Amino acid sequence: IALTEGDEISIPVAIYNYLPRDQEIKLVLQEEDWFDILKKSEITKVLKKDEVSVVYFPIKVKQLGYFSILVRAYGEVKSDAIKRMITILPDGRRFESVLSDRLEAKITKQITFPGNAIADANSVILKIFPGIYSQIVDGLDNLFRMPFGCFEQTTSVTYPNVLLLDYIRQTEQIKPEIEMAAEEYISIGYQRLVSFEVKGGGFSWFGDAPANKILTAYGLMQFNDMAKVYEIDERLIDRTIQWLKNQQEKNGSWLPDKQYLHAESWSNIQKSEILPTAYIVWALGETGERGTAVSRGLSFLKKNLKAANDPYMLALVANAFIAVEPKGATTMEVLKKLVAVAKKDKDAVYWESGIPSVTFSRGKGADVEATGLATYALIKSGKYSDTVTKALTWLIRNKGSGGLWHTTQGTVIALRSLVAALGGTAEDIDAQVIVNMNGEKVQVLKISDDNADLMHQIELTDYIGKTNTIELEVKGEGNFMYEITSAYYIPWKDLPRPVKPPFIIDVEYDRTKLSINDLVNVDVMIKLTRPGTAQMVMVDLGIPPGFEVQTPTLDELVGKKIQKYSITPRQLIIYLDEVNSAKPVRLSYSIKAKYPIKAKIRSSRVYEYYNTSDEGVEHPIEMKVTL
Repeated sequence: IALTEGDEISIPVAIYNYLPRDQEIKLVLQEEDWFDILKKSEITKVLKKDEVSVVYFPIKVKQLGYFSILVRAYGEVKSDAIKRMITILPDGRRFESVLSDRLEAKITKQITFPGNAIADANSVILKIFPGIYSQIVDGLDNLFRMPFGCFEQTTSVTYPNVLLLDYIRQTEQIKPEIEMAAEEYISIGYQRLVSFEVKGGGFSWFGDAPANKILTAYGLMQFNDMAKVYEIDERLIDRTIQWLKNQQEKNGSWLPDKQYLHAESWSNIQKSEILPTAYIVWALGETGERGTAVSRGLSFLKKNLKAANDPYMLALVANAFIAVEPKGATTMEVLKKLVAVAKKDKDAVYWESGIPSVTFSRGKGADVEATGLATYALIKSGKYSDTVTKALTWLIRNKGSGGLWHTTQGTVIALRSLVAALGGTAEDIDAQVIVNMNGEKVQVLKISDDNADLMHQIELTDYIGKTNTIELEVKGEGNFMYEITSAYYIPWKDLPRPVKPPFIIDVEYDRTKLSINDLVNVDVMIKLTRPGTAQMVMVDLGIPPGFEVQTPTLDELVGKKIQKYSITPRQLIIYLDEVNSAKPVRLSYSIKAKYPIKAKIRSSRVYEYYNTSDEGVEHPIEMKVTL
């Protein structure tokens, strides 16, 4: 259960008399500092034989944090108790800031919070990564918190498990519990992924025709890597390879997919067929294909190298050549050109993409993908080690909020580069990490090979002051990285609405005051304010505490207005394949009140999955339900 500070909720407690006679039961709510009891803390109820009933304890929450609520029941023969955990969130919007870098010798960082941030809601969390292995594990944990309803998202959640399992087997660091967990997740992911195969071959975002060539190539690379650590149907790889070959043009190229607007996204790019051609040749090359289709694809890329000027496009071309002709003269030429267009950022380098990626990412998300792809190609070549080190440093520094590299695709590409950099060798670690905050010693971590596979998290919130200085010092041997995440909340009333946000979301409830079991109709309008089309749009709709979404009203929309939906305790997530600026999307569904409550509905949000900064936010409103 998650509530907002100031919410009022009647906690329902179900009771059952299993005795063969009537009995009196007394229920007592244990009083705590974090809430006020609005009526009484003791309720006596007489239940008939086999009777089931419910009593309600109305409370008002008044503190932020994660608390337990305990109710005891005293019967004539036996007593019982039940405990539940409740999260109390601030009444404001959350903002995060992330500092990530290599941890060498001693570093000092300053953390500040806005003056109008909600009191007692500021937080600082430190993560220490002893090596690449722990980065993968942390990336896995955070990917599982993201929506993953389409093929690419499911693939990206499964892929790190493949990387993890391959790495621990190569380096002989097998731990049975980790191996079993990875295999279980791979099994689940594999079963989900094959369900997205389109009749006739290839894969699409939601399993419906037509299949998408680039998405199919991405899936092929994962299935190929998966087969190294997990038994899959080899016929799946064979028929996927054959389907991709069948899509090749006479000149050796593969055209951009028309579905999901790759063709529209790249319509202004000179020789845009270079992008899918390079991506598909790379995928085929990674599986060991060296036949006519691959040769013709490489020939097309060689003839059009001059047109591959954008760093993202060039990085894909480099991976295609590295996969097929790692020592070829053209490969060396492409790598040299790739290194020449890298941008410097202090002691790091990165590649800036001027075009949308294959998953429609732009801006920082596309830069992460371009840098990860370029780094991966250079690592595979075995050359330009200094550039590789600087590129890995940039990737480490640019982990986004929540420990991810902005998107699922960016995260997988970054993790693949980090794993490839190890070359299948285990990291030797034996060191101490000393953590100080505001002049006070917080903790001394002793890290060796025994616990180097763990991400070490330290809660620094209790040490927050008016000004905040964090000092980290490492002594010993190891390749350490750190991440400092600071978070705060600004009251909704203090947040000015953007003059022209990329999206507008309007959520209207036909009533906000009602009784238990009443239905509320919800109308949603989503509008793209910039010209054109946004792809893979996510709609995150808040569900009031104590309400239940009526799924039949949503089932009617699947395949018509929406691609898919999923429900969590406090949010309804809707997947849209696109939103066009010329035509707003309008949706309607129903929710049902289950318990008495006066609470804020979680804020609603619309955003592009691969460009999360392009968003629209609807402020929360209050809902009141009475008995």
